[in-house]
Amino acid sequence: MTHAMLKGSNVPLEATTVRAVLRWTPGQGIPDVDASALLLGPDGRVRSDEDFVFYNQPRHPSGQVWRLGKKRGAEGLTDTIQTDLAGVEPAVGQILLVASADGVAFDRV
Repeated sequence: MTHAMLKGSNVPLEATTVRAVLRWTPGQGIPDVDASALLLGPDGRVRSDEDFVFYNQPRHPSGQVWRLGKKRGAEGLTDTIQTDLAGVEPAVGQILLVASADGVAFDRV
């Protein structure tokens, strides 16, 4: 099942395996974008540096959250994060999927 999401939105999930695909159209003045995941404890905070999944750390030590990386397709560029929610340890209360653009305001994406 596919859900299109707007900035700041939430989508309830019934699936145990989730693939989040960030898609944008590159062009002049449009920055490159990186997708990341932050695994949060019950207090809503990242427990350690290992709970960041991003381009320099593409897989969580648990193996349950990983970055598939960027790809160029007919519709533009994508960056993808995938997770197996059934295998995520109980100490993780939330997984935030975030996007960032280096050096510019995100509204230029």
